[in-house]
Order: sequence, then structure tokens, then C-alpha cells
Amino acid sequence: MGNETTLDELAEWEGLYRIRNYVVGSMTILKVGGKEVTTGSTPVYLDELSGEKFRFVTKVLLPENKEILLGLRFTLSQQTMDFKAYIKGVRINEKKKRYTYLVGLVMQDDKEIMSVITFVNKIQLANKQKKLRTITRTAIEVE
Repeated sequence: MGNETTLDELAEWEGLYRIRNYVVGSMTILKVGGKEVTTGSTPVYLDELSGEKFRFVTKVLLPENKEILLGLRFTLSQQTMDFKAYIKGVRINEKKKRYTYLVGLVMQDDKEIMSVITFVNKIQLANKQKKLRTITRTAIEVE
């Protein structure tokens, strides 16, 4: 990814709700190029979200030019919530070996849409009330 960013690309990264601390979850790769794969999971640190996309930091660099379907998992109020997402963009911090991904959520039916809305609303409410760590695992920095 070059250093040049278009206004459209910048707009993609804006308009998300910022979380006070990272919400810790996990990521796995479900499909590459339309083919199912089996991989382990790695921690992700969610810091911004909306009803359509998430932004998170991880220590794993994924190939930029492949069609990758990700599985994201978070625990909220002792309930596991799974989401499917595709990569919309990546920002690389080579010095710290951290990669910030902007992902679009895949929602194919009303149940998946409601799951995302519920997750986003609970995160936002707990964040505003400064009670985020009582409903999910949080971190101050990427471990």
C-alpha cells in the first residue's frame, strides 16, 4: 500500500464510533479466494465501529490482494458473538509491527443485521457509561 490516499479512501476510514479502550476479540480466516480454509485464531483489538464496519488492530499482516473472508469473535455479557467481514483497507505500522484493518461486515439476513446492531449498541452504551470492561474483555494497549 502506497503513501498516497484518495479522498474516497479517507472517507471510508471516517464516521466510525471511537471506543475509549480496545475491545479484545479474535480473528480467523474463513475463506481465501472463495475457498474455505482452516486457520487458528489471533487476537484483535477493536477501537472503532459502526453498524456496517469495524476498525481493529492486530499483529498479523494479511495479503492485501486476496479475497479474504474473516471470522471475528467477541464476548459480550458472557455471550459469544460471531461476525463475518471482508478487508476494506489496511494501514501498516512496520516499526511497531501493528496492522490496522478496516473491515466491512457481511450481513445476509435479519438475524445477522440484528446481531451487529445489538453488539454496536451495547458497546456504545457501556462505553458512554464507562462500564465497558464489565461486559467484555478490554485492553488499554495492543499486547
